[in-house]
Amino acid sequence: MAKKKIREEFDKLFKKGNEKAIKKMLDKNPWLLNEVSHTMGAGMVEQSQIIAALGVMEDELGGPVPIDEIIFSLRVDFNIRKSEDEVHTILTSAENLHLVKRDANGWSLTNEGGRICDDYLNKNLGKFDL
Repeated sequence: MAKKKIREEFDKLFKKGNEKAIKKMLDKNPWLLNEVSHTMGAGMVEQSQIIAALGVMEDELGGPVPIDEIIFSLRVDFNIRKSEDEVHTILTSAENLHLVKRDANGWSLTNEGGRICDDYLNKNLGKFDL
């Protein structure tokens, strides 16, 4: 089977969440693991950046942060440009993982989200104008 077909089949299994079939396919096609890890790694970095921007603004504002303030921090503090839709999608995904929480006034970090924020900022401290 061609790599493209294998990738497509794997994507279908991954979306369904069929762990047994995913494991079997990864065992048969070890090269898939590198691709999946790379894709997930990029998504995790993006999520960490947004969590860090939220953490910076939460400290600055002393409470929940409106999404426009998170976008502002991404642009000014991290030199990252994201649309409101992109940031909202990533925040919602982070909320499902209990890394952030949303209330009427905006977004805030959970304890675990705070740890991710601190880790990201500590690893990248010299690169930003915070």
